[in-house]
Amino acid sequence: MFSDWGIRVPYYLYYLAYLGIFLAAICVAGLVFLIVSREPTLSLVKRYAGMQASGVNQASSALLVLCIAFLLNDVGQIRQKASDTLLLEADILRTMGRVAVNLPRDVGEPLQNLLVAYSDAVLNEDWPRMQNGTRDQNNSSAGSLAKIIGISDFVYSNLYQFGHPQIGQQMLSSVTKLREYRLQRIEVSLKHPTIEKVALGLFFCLNAILVLMLTHADRPRPLFAATFLFTWLSLSALHTSLIMHNPYAGIDPISPAPIAAASARLKVMARSSETIFTGNPATATPLQQR
Repeated sequence: MFSDWGIRVPYYLYYLAYLGIFLAAICVAGLVFLIVSREPTLSLVKRYAGMQASGVNQASSALLVLCIAFLLNDVGQIRQKASDTLLLEADILRTMGRVAVNLPRDVGEPLQNLLVAYSDAVLNEDWPRMQNGTRDQNNSSAGSLAKIIGISDFVYSNLYQFGHPQIGQQMLSSVTKLREYRLQRIEVSLKHPTIEKVALGLFFCLNAILVLMLTHADRPRPLFAATFLFTWLSLSALHTSLIMHNPYAGIDPISPAPIAAASARLKVMARSSETIFTGNPATATPLQQR
C-alpha cells in the first residue's frame, strides 16, 4: 500500500499486513461479541432477535461484495492496460530500430543511438519513479521525455524535411504513438484508489456487521464467526486493491522485460550497423540479414 504513495517498503511487510488484518478481524468480532453480550446493549439488540431480515442481510452482503468486486476489477483493468501499453511501446521501438537499420548511415546510425538512449532512460530513470508512483519533478531536463523529444526533432529534421518524406511521415507517426504510450504508462503508475472508494467499502462492511448484530443477537457464537469472516475478507480485499493499484509495484509488479528486450535488440542492431556499411556512407545499403 505504501509504495503507491512513493514509499518503498520490503515485500515481507505486505504479507505481515495480511496477518495484521487477520488479527484485526478477530478483534472486531470479539468487540461485537462483547457488545451484544453486555447490558444495556444486550436488552436493546434482543428486541430484534429472530427478526425476519434475511432480505436486508442478503442486500447488505451483496452490496459489500459488489463494492469489493468493483475495486478488484478496477485493479485488473489498470493492470491489463499497463501490460498492453508496455508491449506496444516495446514493439514500436523495435520497429523504428528496424527502419533505422535500412536508412543511410548518416541518418540511421544517429537514430539508432537515440532509440537506445530512450530505452535506457525508460529502464533506468522512468521505471524507479513508476514503481514509487511519483512524477519527474524536473519534467523536461532528463529522463525519457528529453530523449523522445530528441527522436521527434531528429526524425522531422533529417527524414521528413530532407529527402525521405514518406519514411519520415511513417516515423513521425510512430514517434507520436511512442509519446502516447509513454504518457499512458506513466499516468497508470500515478493512479491510486480514491478515499471515496475505500470509505465506501468500509461503510458496506460496517453496514453488514450491524445487520448481523441485529439479526443474530440471540446467537453470539455464529455472530462472532460471521463478523470475523466479513471483516477479514473485506479488509483483505481492500488491502489487495491498494497494494496492486500501481501495476508496477506491490506484491506482483509488471516486469520491464519487454522494454529491456527491445533495448537489447536495439543495441545489437546498433553494433551490427557499424560493421555492415561499406564504401560511401551516403549511398551504402545495409545488409538485410539480421
